[in-house]
Amino acid sequence: MKKSKKLIILYVYDALKYGSSENCLLHQTKIAEQISNYCGISCDRKTVARNIKYLREYGCDIVTIKGKGCYMKSYPYFEKID
Repeated sequence: MKKSKKLIILYVYDALKYGSSENCLLHQTKIAEQISNYCGISCDRKTVARNIKYLREYGCDIVTIKGKGCYMKSYPYFEKID
């Protein structure tokens, strides 16, 4: 079954949340390669950059260090909705 390109934002989120830290930066190119190779969805660096922008709008604190990579410092936490 072919996976939808709309899933890319979730893969970028997971890569940053679980695979990056202040001491372990991820390059956008590396994230794109992982998505393409392991998830079977064609992805490039520009797509990753666009999705990082959307994740920032969503409330994720993603730090980018020019020339070195990026990591997720914090992510949104929502209170339980009754």
